[in-house]
Amino acid sequence: MMDKTFIKTIPLSEAQKDYYLHYLVYPMSPYYQEQYLFHFESRLDVSVTIRTLYEIVKRHEIYRSIFVLEDEPIQKVYSEPILDFEHVSSATWDDTMIREYFNEEFSKPFTLEEGPLFSCRLLDYKESGSILCFKYHHICFDGWSVSLTLDEFTMIYQLLITGNDHVLQPQIHQYADFVEWEQNYIASPEGEAARGFWKKKLGGTLERVEVPPDKKRPSTPSFKGGISFFTFTRQLRDELIAYHKHHKYPTDVIYLSLFSAFLYRITGQDDIIVGVPRYGRPKREFHTIMGPCMVMLPLRIKIPKNSSLRELAKQIHEELSLCSQYQNYPISLITAELQYERDKKYASFFSTAFVHQKAIKQDAAIMLGNAQNTFHSNGLTVSTYPIGKDVSQYDLCLVVEKDNHHDILAGFEYNSDILDEETIAKWVSDFERTSLSLLKNDGENIPAHAGKPADWMESLSTLPSLKILPEDVIPLSTDSVKFEEVTFEWTCLREAGISHLPKVWDASSYAIFMTVFLVLLYAETEKEDLALAFRAGWDESEDVPSALLLRADLTGNPLLGDLVLQIQSKLKEAHYHQASFPNTHEPQLLFEMSKNEYPSTIDFQFRIHKTNNHIHGAITYKSNVFKRETVQRICTQYEYLLESVTAESHQRIREIVSHLNSQFLTSDDFEQLFL
Repeated sequence: MMDKTFIKTIPLSEAQKDYYLHYLVYPMSPYYQEQYLFHFESRLDVSVTIRTLYEIVKRHEIYRSIFVLEDEPIQKVYSEPILDFEHVSSATWDDTMIREYFNEEFSKPFTLEEGPLFSCRLLDYKESGSILCFKYHHICFDGWSVSLTLDEFTMIYQLLITGNDHVLQPQIHQYADFVEWEQNYIASPEGEAARGFWKKKLGGTLERVEVPPDKKRPSTPSFKGGISFFTFTRQLRDELIAYHKHHKYPTDVIYLSLFSAFLYRITGQDDIIVGVPRYGRPKREFHTIMGPCMVMLPLRIKIPKNSSLRELAKQIHEELSLCSQYQNYPISLITAELQYERDKKYASFFSTAFVHQKAIKQDAAIMLGNAQNTFHSNGLTVSTYPIGKDVSQYDLCLVVEKDNHHDILAGFEYNSDILDEETIAKWVSDFERTSLSLLKNDGENIPAHAGKPADWMESLSTLPSLKILPEDVIPLSTDSVKFEEVTFEWTCLREAGISHLPKVWDASSYAIFMTVFLVLLYAETEKEDLALAFRAGWDESEDVPSALLLRADLTGNPLLGDLVLQIQSKLKEAHYHQASFPNTHEPQLLFEMSKNEYPSTIDFQFRIHKTNNHIHGAITYKSNVFKRETVQRICTQYEYLLESVTAESHQRIREIVSHLNSQFLTSDDFEQLFL
């Protein structure tokens, strides 16, 4: 029989009071729940996993606490661990079934009066791996706690599995010590000085950031949300690193400056409050405790008209440094004192936030759902298991994490009550494009509106000739003014052969297939400035009958991988701006990945799709413009280019074209080279 006696009763911290109040109002809401999934390369022993988790819960009082309302809310600590654990024999499950299972598990609310508020699920993964899930309520953890818990798990597991009799150092300090420290701090002269600082900082008229909504905000929030993951383009990453080195700003300051400029552009507001977390462990002895010590600083940013990124970054650096000195004073006490009216339509005091995730123990990205790098933790090989998110604490939050592959992983977490996924996709593209421009030109004014920037419109006003391919000289007749079609199936080039390329370049299959087509056009014409029509491409499942415009720059003999990234970015831009062709321009070529043929007046329509690991396609062309032999030659050369980039992806486009031209030389042409 498990001992359910209590050994300690302690008051709640100020952060826990907010969490508990939310629970009383919305007891079934997953708003303050989080789950983290870790893929272990080797199969975890179930019995040892249970023993390890018991040891962790035993070491940390916060993991065996419940929260009840007596005269006031209090937390009570059980004397012995109570573990919420389940093992699932799921080796035959595919990833879809696994995600469905975890989505269902996540939807189950915690009961704070009963606990436990830390649950674990262990799934067998394929032939030999395991997935371990930690699910928490925020009232007993923060991001720092996740990193500590994973580190302790791998350490204790290894000690138990190897039979090592090493005795763990006891956990001397507990969350109760932090609560006591916070109470003393609030009553101290330092606390009183911090109170005065925040009261002045947040006094007066305080405008909430209002992102432009797609839907009317409901009177009661559902707390439904999503997150759109993206990885900074290589060019944006490199510019950000260079900016950091040149100006010596912490990367937090640069990220926050770019995000603030973005909010200024989409909202038109020049007095912006962004919530910025600080890990809130003011004493060294608190560095190893589990629990919600994190604080959210309400960073108030006033952006004067005609500000530049250089001026904004300087202001944010000073503001963040100053506010961080007073970070330990609970902001909830200030908002109560200033008597801000809590609008029930909003989920939190902050409607926007910026979070820079840092896993202190793993030296790897472990928080974001698009972080899939592998790392080693106390001798175990671990990676994060990607899963989406359907809850958001903010209208819009930029989350950033740097992984050990030197990539910058990011996500826009958003409130799906008011925002659509398509809008977020457009904002991601806009954020990346304008951030790159601001970093390169940090003395120029921040654009005041995120409509159609002048630089994009200017690029459309000077289009190159849209008659790209040389037209065959065919006598015009009534019979020849018609469309014909050539179909093809490249059975020798199975789709599996190119399946690794999206991972190599971090790009969609659509962007890769289109890039290879552009290289073919370059080989045919030697033109480095190319514009053509395309359908879909932002999401390969799209079936959009209207064609958009893409303009590609092939100057400088770029690496094929860099050109793919450029095309990926241009596709996003074109979808964001819904860039159609100016009335005075009629495109000659159309590229698409679709089984369906849409009516079109365009001379040459290049259409491919993938079925059963084969690549199929068709070219529909005007027979009074192109000869059938020309069309068949293009089919053959496109197949050769796909095979070439599959075999060797790290090539420059002129090398590829040179190989292509030599491959298709006739004997007479070859002899002419030596005359």
